[in-house]
Amino acid sequence: MKYVVFFTEATPNPVLMGGKGSNIIRLVEIGANVPPGFIITTSSYIRFLEESEYQKQLKELLSGNPHSKDVLNFSQKIRKMILESKLPKYVKSETRIGFDKLKEFGSETSFAVRSSATIEDMDTFSFAGQGNTYLNNNSFEEILLSVRNCWASLFSPQALTYFLKMGKMGKKYSLSDIHMAVIVQKMVDARVSGVLFTANVINNNKDQMMINSTWGLGETIANNSVIPDMIILEKSKFKIVKIVVGKKEKTAIKNPKGSHTIMIDTDPQLRAKCSLHENQLRELHELGLRLEKALNSPQDVEWATENDMIYILQSRPITTLKS
Repeated sequence: MKYVVFFTEATPNPVLMGGKGSNIIRLVEIGANVPPGFIITTSSYIRFLEESEYQKQLKELLSGNPHSKDVLNFSQKIRKMILESKLPKYVKSETRIGFDKLKEFGSETSFAVRSSATIEDMDTFSFAGQGNTYLNNNSFEEILLSVRNCWASLFSPQALTYFLKMGKMGKKYSLSDIHMAVIVQKMVDARVSGVLFTANVINNNKDQMMINSTWGLGETIANNSVIPDMIILEKSKFKIVKIVVGKKEKTAIKNPKGSHTIMIDTDPQLRAKCSLHENQLRELHELGLRLEKALNSPQDVEWATENDMIYILQSRPITTLKS
């Protein structure tokens, strides 16, 4: 049984790698410029629960769904048990192999650790933003802690509320049926980051693309802490329809004195200018066309630039478009 699989050695399997992990493997298969990494599979998560010192209590909690009034208490109980449980030795040893391999890119290499639930980034609903991401992990110990935190995020109050909402929509799941893989990926030291929608999600126009971009790491867009630049492109041929320069008052960067990230004030000159130049917009336009064709649906693509090279961090189907 595989507890860790490298991007280059795997085939897409949402049951084993979660939705986000499987989508990354698809990107690698079509030759997209994806930072190297590996996936700690759902087999690790299942084995972790089975061997936890809280195995009986966890099994009991996962056998049912919490009442909406009990979400906070339920979440606190289950996350505490997950964070206090030890990782199985073979999961740690396989993760160590992956860590050492990625460290071959340089001793200063840091890592992004991202959740990948088995119901995440699917065609019918996204679960996007429910599981956690931990950026700029520098040590093996930090990765192991972030892995546990990703597993625990499956039971955050907002994730549990999402499950309950899905149940009311007729998409009922038992918590014991939902598993979490974890993606460990070489960090991009981003000059610019953003999201490319291969359709205009504001007005439902499938003949346009929409880009949001900002200086530094993309977490400022993900957590709505900045107003990013917005660029609308014509899809059939490259043409800039509209550029709205956002305020971009803050920039997220790697913490130069340790792990994770920090926020700094954006240089006033950078706030006033668009974070992407025309050649980058052309490249993103071509990339959008290629991904949409290869993946057979409009895509929501997270990307980042380092040394003027665009890296694809993840891609998921856009689920909000009206037919």
